[in-house]
Amino acid sequence: MSVLHQQRIRVSFNDFHGPQRPWQMSCPCCIHSHAFATWYEAIAWALTHLKLQHCRFCIDQQMPAGRDDLLGELFERCPACGPACENCHGVAVYPANYNTPTELVEDLATVRLTPVFCDGCHGVIAVIPLDPEVYA
Repeated sequence: MSVLHQQRIRVSFNDFHGPQRPWQMSCPCCIHSHAFATWYEAIAWALTHLKLQHCRFCIDQQMPAGRDDLLGELFERCPACGPACENCHGVAVYPANYNTPTELVEDLATVRLTPVFCDGCHGVIAVIPLDPEVYA
């Protein structure tokens, strides 16, 4: 079995379609499935499908943006898949270690910090201290 592009496209031998078309190409996220006579035809179709339907830079329109000591692993919106947020112009990041914004706020509050969220895309655009004397 051949697996392409982060295990999205699968090309496998499948005798369900008979000896005329034994090679199966399937894309689970697009729910595409086609049968081909040769392995080369299946791979060519899969590569074309990837080029036209999927971005090679991101996973579900999110691409890695590095790591921060406080926020952990960060992701950002993929600029190749869609337009940047009009409010933050694509500056916002999304911490991967948190399931909800509340978890992030509670975790940062223990070190007397708070995140600033973008109004448009709800990503984190800054982390600021909670202590008012810092601004004085």
